Amino acid sequence: MELTHAKALVTGGSGGLGARICCLLADEGVDIAIGYLNGEQRANEVKAEIEAAGSKACTVFIDHKDPKSIDAAIKQVTSVMGGLDIVVNNAAIAMGGHNIPPGDLDAFTPEIWDEMMSINMRGPYLVTRACAAHLRVSKWGQVVNIGSTLGHGDWYADRPFAPSKAAVVPLTRFLAAALAPDVRVNCVSPGLMAETGLGSGGPQHLYDGWRNRSALGVTTSIEDVAGQVVYLCKTSSITGQSIVVDGGINFQ
Repeated sequence: MELTHAKALVTGGSGGLGARICCLLADEGVDIAIGYLNGEQRANEVKAEIEAAGSKACTVFIDHKDPKSIDAAIKQVTSVMGGLDIVVNNAAIAMGGHNIPPGDLDAFTPEIWDEMMSINMRGPYLVTRACAAHLRVSKWGQVVNIGSTLGHGDWYADRPFAPSKAAVVPLTRFLAAALAPDVRVNCVSPGLMAETGLGSGGPQHLYDGWRNRSALGVTTSIEDVAGQVVYLCKTSSITGQSIVVDGGINFQ
């Protein structure tokens, strides 16, 4: 499917993966709204990069924990861009700055649980819901949720945010069924992307562990993940699917 002149919102567009998705979509001729919460400066840098390459872009503040902020952001985006065809629900948190030892339920407080679920699962639902009417008008609307390989397989207590990411998979199926036939909804679940702010800076044994667990002996390429998002945006007969990109840790 040709994407030229399509209009897209990428939440978390100021981060490493989000920024790459924005730029690859812009390369396809898509007008981009770069969603951010704390990364306004980086969002403006991504905007400048896209505009320097000859595409259109704007930035928009959006707080996934606040439905009013989400509604205001979508109103702003559709007003500036004149509609909306693509939504990439990329914004998320991992540990949110919290130190939670594996399996420590006392440290993993209800407040931290609520924060993770609010941003990682409720946020994509609220964003998609707010965009639904505009995506239906488009007649070929696309939603791509960003999950995680942590939502698949046997990660257990060593990954406290896995439940919130796992929830994105059934959410994707629910939204795909609810918005068909006018809108397609899919999910891409990455593994550890060492090139991103979230995935970089860890101890060496972390990366060695991922490589050892991977059938291909690699961490996850940000280019593969962003490219898969763009591919799904261009399809016309795929919906309700979750594609894992993790070097062969989880086979689907």
